[in-house]
Amino acid sequence: MRNMAKLKLSLRELLYKKILIKKRLEEKLSDESIRKALNDYHAKKKPRPCGFTVHSVIGCTYRCIYCYIPDIGYSFGNAKAYGLTGEEIVYALLSNPYFLPGRHGSYIAIGSVGEPFLSIGVNKTLEYISAFSKYLGNPIQFSTKTYIDEELARKIASFRNVSLSSLITIISIEKYRLLEPFSPSPDLRFRTIKNLKKYGLHPILFLRPIIPGVNEFEAGEIIRLAKKYGVEGVVIGGFRVSNNIIARLKDKGLKIEEINKRIRGTIRKDRLLDIYVKDIKEKIAIEAKKEGLIPFYSACCASTYTFFKKFGYRIPCIGLDFIEEKFCTKCPVLCENISVEIDTDEAKYFLNRFFGYVKDVEIRGYYIIIHTNNRKKLLNRIRSRNGYRILVETAYRKKLVVTNG
Repeated sequence: MRNMAKLKLSLRELLYKKILIKKRLEEKLSDESIRKALNDYHAKKKPRPCGFTVHSVIGCTYRCIYCYIPDIGYSFGNAKAYGLTGEEIVYALLSNPYFLPGRHGSYIAIGSVGEPFLSIGVNKTLEYISAFSKYLGNPIQFSTKTYIDEELARKIASFRNVSLSSLITIISIEKYRLLEPFSPSPDLRFRTIKNLKKYGLHPILFLRPIIPGVNEFEAGEIIRLAKKYGVEGVVIGGFRVSNNIIARLKDKGLKIEEINKRIRGTIRKDRLLDIYVKDIKEKIAIEAKKEGLIPFYSACCASTYTFFKKFGYRIPCIGLDFIEEKFCTKCPVLCENISVEIDTDEAKYFLNRFFGYVKDVEIRGYYIIIHTNNRKKLLNRIRSRNGYRILVETAYRKKLVVTNG
């Protein structure tokens, strides 16, 4: 085991940086742009445990039959570039109470409700990455099925101030025309990996979703091919279904018996449910390791790895998966072997500011132990203000634990 790395983190410093960048933008943006950004979804949304999704493109014309975006209100029929400029999207994020700027701040993921490199939106995506690089420096992830040629790969790699985790989705070779009828071929996506690698990025295979009984048997071949083209790791992702997704799979003649066995809960209209795939993911992770690749069970772990490769130093993943090791695959970052120091007085101040009821604070490894005289009220407050919990855990890379006394 390597020597314990040491790192000091401060929420106060991140919030101060946030104020400074925001003021800098206010000197450049018009009143109309500021109003537009403040009223935008990105200025208000709560973070996911792995950070913030940012939409450079809304909708997708690839119409993959396993895709959930129609179930959450986005179009399969058309796509459009997002309406904010690069500086406006930065201002919107800085206006979000839960967002933290900088290399040690919130992770940004581009591409959750649209394909970021469709021709209609590729310039917007580059504009957003450029703005994030110029003003923020936060770790960025994008996922794509679009073919990225050498020229575009060079442009993406030209942003030096940020780490870019490039996830290339390839889930089937045999059945890709059934599953992804209007998407670029796997061959083009393998070439995307090669082009990104050529210009110094660290491409990761995005093996998501794993569809039980449909594409799990191809995982080994896809991993071996992806390695030849230059991937450094594999994000092995789960699968969520709705009535519509099940219907589309059946309509294509695909077997859904194994999916039905693994559904967690009862499918109802407009409801997405997780499919149990933990056992399959573990088998695929073993396959990836045999090929000398790094398996990841979450996309934020891949972002943490890419940050390490880009800047040469280690900081624990914001998802904190390594603490309870539910999703940690012991990648080269070795998050559990990084000693993070924080100021307990600072932590106590912000915990009281966000939640109240805090009597005292102590640090035990990767836990912030909050002592209180009213555990029930404090726990309820933390649940109702989950965005602030994620903000604190992101800033300190430590998990909150509440105890009486």
